[in-house]
Amino acid sequence: MCDTMVARGAATADGATLFAKNSDRHPNEAQAIVRVEAREHGAGASVRCTYVEIPQVARTHAVILSKPFWMWGAEMGVNERGVAIGNEAVFTKRVMKAGAALLGMDLLRLGLERAASADEALSVITSLLEAHGQGGEAGYDGSLRYDNAFIIADADGAWVLETSGRSWVAERVEAARSISNALTIHDAGDLRGGVSPGADFAAEESDRVFTYFGAGRPRQARSACYLDELRGALRPSMLMAFLRSHTEPPDRFDPAEGVLGADVCMHAGYGPVRISHTTGSLVARLGPDGPRVWLTGTSTPCTSVFKPVSFEGPWPGGPEPTGAPDPSTLWWRHEAFARAVQRDHPTRSRLFAAERDALERALLDEDPSTAFARADEATASWRRRVEASPIPRRRRLFDRAWRRFERRARAHIAEDVSTT
Repeated sequence: MCDTMVARGAATADGATLFAKNSDRHPNEAQAIVRVEAREHGAGASVRCTYVEIPQVARTHAVILSKPFWMWGAEMGVNERGVAIGNEAVFTKRVMKAGAALLGMDLLRLGLERAASADEALSVITSLLEAHGQGGEAGYDGSLRYDNAFIIADADGAWVLETSGRSWVAERVEAARSISNALTIHDAGDLRGGVSPGADFAAEESDRVFTYFGAGRPRQARSACYLDELRGALRPSMLMAFLRSHTEPPDRFDPAEGVLGADVCMHAGYGPVRISHTTGSLVARLGPDGPRVWLTGTSTPCTSVFKPVSFEGPWPGGPEPTGAPDPSTLWWRHEAFARAVQRDHPTRSRLFAAERDALERALLDEDPSTAFARADEATASWRRRVEASPIPRRRRLFDRAWRRFERRARAHIAEDVSTT
């Protein structure tokens, strides 16, 4: 489950387009942050996506991606031309129940690698969708199949694209827009493919049961309200703050509470519908001076620092993580701290939140290599402080769920060892 937002010039403080997304996936599904350089490709070249191989184009753009470690595609990213895309799982009547095609994450990366504008990215994604279809196993620890919705943005415009099988509708964003895990376009959009002009796409294509348990509608309503309330004043720091927010204030939020876990900053818990966990977050400013991108590269933004990344210079992200806990990687090094915080979130978050916010403000314009080192050093200090804090008796079911997640992570280490 995820949440994606865009605010165009009239809705922002400085007239630039702002883009933001939380990626919610399995708690052990480490998210890699990567930079892929621009490349030239020879005639007849092909590209192997997560499950299928398709023809390659002559040139691909440089991209910065935040992606589940095991996929070719990405949950969110920005290219060197200033195009940003984020996707959402949506549950429709046309989801491919067997076999494999392009995952929504593959379509996202292909759009970024091949398009120089939001309009062009919309065309790239819809053409590939119609030609190759979408589908395949998208779950990491358990089966999960879904179709996709996207926000596609650049400095000059933005689109919401919603799909069901190979059919799609696209709606132009005028000011600000958000999407979550539910179809939202209740007509045939501004552009469409395989859809009649008189359609109510969301009503006709939604799988109502899966959509309800995905809890996308209340989250989308909350993000839409936030964008509307701050219209004309929005800044990157405000979107960062919203991505780390919960329905309860910090001194009362407890991830052990609730059945659906319908928060923007998502924490997994007990039960079949409490498996989603925010595993990565991204905010981008898309202006005439080029894109500026901030990533956490870590889970639960309420415990994370957004750090700047660039298309130039050494890449600061370090080794890419896998599903096996590895403290040499940024994601797993931070994960020990994040999991310690949520054992008593109301108390332990107060031990570092003010320092996190101050550091993040200081890092907004800092050199990426310095920013990552400073955030890593601060997190190590906060972890020592948090782990020294006494733990009250926790909810039995919540603790049981996280013991299971940790057993699964250790099992992944054993699987890695057995294949070497």
